[in-house]
Amino acid sequence: MLAPELLRAFVAVVECNGYTPAARYLHRTQAAVSQQIARLEDCIGADLFEKPKRQLKLSEQGKVLLDYAHRLLALNNEAMERLRPGIVRGVVRMGATNYYATTVLPSLLAKFSELHPAIHIDLEVGVAEDMRKKLGPAFDLVINAFQSGQGNGVLLRKDPVAWAVSAHARPHLKAPIPLAVLPQGSLLRRWAEEALTAAGQRWVVVQESSSVEVLKASVLAGLAVGVFQDATVRAAPGLRPLLPDEGFPTLPSTEMWLERADRDLPRAAQCLYEFLRDQLPPWEAQGPAGVLEGTASSEPRS
Repeated sequence: MLAPELLRAFVAVVECNGYTPAARYLHRTQAAVSQQIARLEDCIGADLFEKPKRQLKLSEQGKVLLDYAHRLLALNNEAMERLRPGIVRGVVRMGATNYYATTVLPSLLAKFSELHPAIHIDLEVGVAEDMRKKLGPAFDLVINAFQSGQGNGVLLRKDPVAWAVSAHARPHLKAPIPLAVLPQGSLLRRWAEEALTAAGQRWVVVQESSSVEVLKASVLAGLAVGVFQDATVRAAPGLRPLLPDEGFPTLPSTEMWLERADRDLPRAAQCLYEFLRDQLPPWEAQGPAGVLEGTASSEPRS
């Protein structure tokens, strides 16, 4: 018999593109997931991945089983929904920028959990390019950052991007220019590095962090030049924006979008998507200021 827990582990390894991310998604150890894959291979009498297995290229038998695994797990979910009508259950995999994951979503997800206690939400904080690649294979939904005009789904907000330094320091006069930036994959980091290089400016990353608060602290201390949404700079006492006449080129604006995977969503993910669409009004519905009450100083990470 093809045990559902073994099929679930197999699908997770494929869709999360690795044993380690699959283990995080399943809330198990990597060793436990590896053992489940080994048990499944013993059950069918064939390897699911070509050797070397660390490349995670499906074997012919693995490709066949993946299709059956999706159908068997979907049938299992359908049976549970028929047997327990009205109860939506399942796991929703979601990615979000730092600001939304830490500031906007916690209270909303708490409210959603009260409405749907049988739905588990696996929320991961990410940077723009990584989340774009994972939407579909690993994520059902994302709230992600895009350059103006390039997003899809529901537009949540727009933000100009600004260079920033401490009002009491001048790191922007150093050569090379010291930068405090988000990890690789961040739109703001890529724009900053490309803009300075195109302008013939030398630069070096002296502070890299996934936390906007850590980056702001470094900039406020005078250690580096930061790249933030304009709202972040305006809301932080002690920061000032750098202007084009100071040798810093204008950067693009960001747009924050709520997106869903381009495939049939599980019922649990569809419930969360519809809930967020109701709770997060699109940009056009937010009034002339373009922000909701109480979010004027928001600082979505991208």
